[in-house]
Amino acid sequence: MSASSTDQLRWALALASSPDATGVSESHGLITGLIAGQPDLDVDRLWLHWAGLNLDTEQDIDDPADPQASHREHLEAALEAIQGQLRSEEMAFEALVPAMDQPLAQRTEGLAHWCGGFLAGFGASGAVIKDEEASEVLALLSEIARASSEGDEIDDANTDLESEEAAFVELVEFVKVAVLLLHEECRLNQASASESPEASQ
Repeated sequence: MSASSTDQLRWALALASSPDATGVSESHGLITGLIAGQPDLDVDRLWLHWAGLNLDTEQDIDDPADPQASHREHLEAALEAIQGQLRSEEMAFEALVPAMDQPLAQRTEGLAHWCGGFLAGFGASGAVIKDEEASEVLALLSEIARASSEGDEIDDANTDLESEEAAFVELVEFVKVAVLLLHEECRLNQASASESPEASQ
């Protein structure tokens, strides 16, 4: 595991609602969704979005003295890492799901939770999608999020596991491309909005 992967796992675990693999995947997806939906997001706005979705507290989430504000350092690391990946010309972004040495059932479940987290974050970001292709991509991500792991059933039925593995790899690659497409759509929308005559008034 690379140093960047270790750092990513550290903040995703710190921000997860549960410490298991699905919780970590969902946490990474949620934050990615918030950032993809608002490409120019800063750490203060990320904190407000994330706190509103995650913190069960009566304290004012705007209060920097709130003990929960310790999460901010992890959010700052997450923001820097994910923005860098999404903006990379090398398409460096990867969804944080269970590693390839884990059972297929666990990886499938992790990907479903990742997509569920992404959709929650993307929706909370307030992003507006007008492009038809981007809308279709969101619908497909919703289908993946609803998918349940059937790994045990696959084993029992003696299904071709090599084909199942290949299908999963293709699914992970689709999620990567989908996220990059949605991020670019939102980036272009923001740029267009900032250049419009109404924005300058």
